[in-house]
Amino acid sequence: MQKLQCSSLLFAITLSLFCSLMSSVRADGPQDNLPEEVRAVPPVGITLSEQDHQELTTGIDQLDEMIEQLRKRKDARTPALLPDIEIFARALRQNIEHSELYSDNEVKAAKSVLAEGKRRAEALLEGDAPWTTQTGLVVRGYRSRIDNTVQPYGLEIPHNYSFGHNDKFRLDLWFHGRGEKVLETSFINQRMNRRGQYQPANTFILHPYGRYSNAFKFAGEVDVLEALEHARQNYRIDEHRIAVRGFSMGGAGCWQMAVHYPDLFFAANPGAGFAETP
Repeated sequence: MQKLQCSSLLFAITLSLFCSLMSSVRADGPQDNLPEEVRAVPPVGITLSEQDHQELTTGIDQLDEMIEQLRKRKDARTPALLPDIEIFARALRQNIEHSELYSDNEVKAAKSVLAEGKRRAEALLEGDAPWTTQTGLVVRGYRSRIDNTVQPYGLEIPHNYSFGHNDKFRLDLWFHGRGEKVLETSFINQRMNRRGQYQPANTFILHPYGRYSNAFKFAGEVDVLEALEHARQNYRIDEHRIAVRGFSMGGAGCWQMAVHYPDLFFAANPGAGFAETP
């Protein structure tokens, strides 16, 4: 028995020393207070070829010109739908100007995002907005009251949702995990093409961007509330059946939202997330 206790104690001491060593290696230190030593987050991306850079910047300029035409319209509908188009131009311009594309596949994705933005602008110039009556994967945008910027969010709309009926649908928020390279262009492309990890029957899934990877805190928390508000204004959401879910960093965001707004959700499902709630 004594031998077993000694072995357990030795193991505990060894584990403690190992963890201390790893902590000292990975923890913040004085060098992290020096700008030239701090790791860039998000990291710097690849250098675009001259052809890709020209194609994307020219396309963004064309999209911006169409947006300016739409801004001059005096009807009530166009300003309400403009954020659904502006999110594409803003994301692309930011991510190209700051070198935030990280692979040839992301360059292709950026071109796809640009093409969708231009399709929407061309449709709205003709008086149409087909994405507003689309089921399946849909990217929407709203103008934030924090700083007047347009912010994207993704939806998975059940295929049995009918835009002419009165029945209301459950909605689940899904909070993404940390991704230092998931900037707005990448997020929009994901939400245009990739279904989430689960699809409950007869349920909307709302994927907030959360203003990058801040665990849905501060401006990220407001982003969740504003995206949810926008969805409720545009779709028949049952306010008594709104759930919040997430994993890893998204689990932390789920925990925080459930604690801060317990009367908003009928269920919360945090997975593997830390529980600090500033």
